[in-house]
Amino acid sequence: MGKSKEEYLECDAVSKNKILAVIVVSYNSRSYLEKCINSIVESIPETEEDIIELIIVDNNSDDGSKSLIEDLCKKHAILKSIINVKNMGFAYANNQAIKSSSANYFFLLNSDTEIYEDSIESVLEYIKNDIPSNKIGIIGPKIINSDGTIQSSCRKFPSLINAAAHNILSLINPDNKFSRQYKMADADRSKSFETDWVSGSAMIISKAAMDNSGLFDDKYFMYVEDVDLCYRMWKSGYKVVYYPKIKVLHHIGKSGNNNPVKAQKMMQKSALRFFVKINKKSWKIILIPFVLPILGFRIILTWINFKKKKNNF
Repeated sequence: MGKSKEEYLECDAVSKNKILAVIVVSYNSRSYLEKCINSIVESIPETEEDIIELIIVDNNSDDGSKSLIEDLCKKHAILKSIINVKNMGFAYANNQAIKSSSANYFFLLNSDTEIYEDSIESVLEYIKNDIPSNKIGIIGPKIINSDGTIQSSCRKFPSLINAAAHNILSLINPDNKFSRQYKMADADRSKSFETDWVSGSAMIISKAAMDNSGLFDDKYFMYVEDVDLCYRMWKSGYKVVYYPKIKVLHHIGKSGNNNPVKAQKMMQKSALRFFVKINKKSWKIILIPFVLPILGFRIILTWINFKKKKNNF
């Protein structure tokens, strides 16, 4: 028999009667993973420990993450883990954790994030008071970059023209009007509001809503799976909401691929998949010959910028 796609550590436990599962997918981000897990554990109120579980899924890291996870499992009874023997991708790994849990809500976090002290309490408060009555499927927290700026983590589903303009112009003039519209640059991020989609680096998902929309599409290895899920949430009658009282620090790019050109290739491949998926029964599918050069041009621009930065060092 061949190896299975995943193996479970001894700290696994069957979860029952949980309200919230905090899920962290890890890949070669050991130095950030420990900070992430500690921030979660420290923010869980003692009175709420019985209704919360923490699940780590490691995608076959080779940087010592596996041994760190074993140690963390021994240290924290609230934690369980899934250790994959192959990198199955971000969407697949999150689905593994979701399917392993009986929780009513899932708080997904990248391994290069840290949550602020009162964020778990804010999540539980929002779950209790707002989600059931307002048919909210996904909540996006306020995401703060390492330099203290607020991340553009909630965005619009762009039209084909806006998507093309943003894809090309964002690397030339990041503050162009198309990118500003797409990133909702003028939205007041001190207040809660409905949005088309939120970043998968930190999102809270209702299990009831996901039962209608479906899990992540694991044919996306990385990138755009969050856009796809939010799109299906709206299609199934559930809202996506930005809620700034929940706050997450995100050290961007520390949990993914460090090669920007390779990452951009993956991004554009996922973008193409999304375009085909939502337009396969629409006349817009005939526009693929025009879409492909736009996606390719973005990769070329990324390569040029990468070379320039390398030559400057």
